This record gives sequence, structure tokens and C-alpha cells, in this order.
Amino acid sequence: MSTATIDATKMELTACRVSFGPLGTEVDLGGTLGSVKMVWKYMKSDIMADQTGKSPLDKSVSGFMCDVEFEIAQVKDKTLWAIAFPNAALVPGTGANVGKNKMVFKSNIGDKDLSHAKSLVLHPLSMLDADKSMDYNFPLAVGTAESEIVMGHDKQQMLKIKMTCYPDATGVYCTVGDPSLT
Repeated sequence: MSTATIDATKMELTACRVSFGPLGTEVDLGGTLGSVKMVWKYMKSDIMADQTGKSPLDKSVSGFMCDVEFEIAQVKDKTLWAIAFPNAALVPGTGANVGKNKMVFKSNIGDKDLSHAKSLVLHPLSMLDADKSMDYNFPLAVGTAESEIVMGHDKQQMLKIKMTCYPDATGVYCTVGDPSLT
């Protein structure tokens, strides 16, 4: 019989803090429900030759994508809606309605994602705030503007936010670990 080498100190079970905003000034988005899901994918294209028919000889990287998905518990905070729906407008209340916001949804044809993209940081709550060794840093992330809220008598409401990540000026989509390391 054989066994595996297991090191429980290298395993993790933790929720995370989700922060979003201009790089270096990200703001905590509050409570999440469910889990935070990150998806990375290198797209690959087949390298082919007529002489081998439809059998690939190799694969070559032809693209990359990175998405993050989470559910926000604080559905009454419409500033969070503006993150999920960056193409909609957050209208702040004035006068007697200060603190009361509304979201206005229009088609906004031609509105570009990058104009709304900001830094997204996921920090495991099992780590001290100063320990960024397991942080997930996405320099340019933007809400995909697709969500749902389910209302019912037996389940708490949540606002699903799915974000697409774009490369920064250096081509980086994401880093995992302390961003100060060079």
C-alpha cells in the first residue's frame, strides 16, 4: 500500500475580502454569499498539416481569458449595483434624499468596458491584512453587466457580480501573491 505526502499547512479553507476601485485605493465590497470563483483559461489553437489530416501536431496559445464571479449580500447598497452594471448610471439622492440612490438602466450602445475597469483584489481572510502573499490582484476588472436577484420567502437576496479581467499596459491580467514583489 502506498500513501501520499500531505502537508495541511499548505491547504486553505477561507472566505475572502473582495475590494474594488482605483489601483491602491480599492474599497471593501462587504459581505459575500456562496464562494468567490476565479476562472483562468489559455485558449489554444491546433497546429496542423495537410499531410496528417485532421490530427493536430501541436497546440499554440492563441489567447487568454480571466473571469471572477461572486455574490454580494448587501443588495440594498446601490453603489455595489454600479459595479455589477457599469454601463448603467448610479444617481445619488440630493437634499432630503441624501444617501438614497437609484440605478438607471439604458442601452448605452458603444459604451466600452475598459472605461469602467478598475483594480480588483481578493484577500483571504485567514491571512493578516499586511500579509499579501496569497492575494489575487486583477489590475483591470469590470462587471459584465449581467446579474440576477432572486426574491423569496426562504432565501436571502444576493447580487451576483461577474467580472471580466483585461490586461494592463504590461500585458498582466492577474497576479497571485504580494504585488510588491518584482
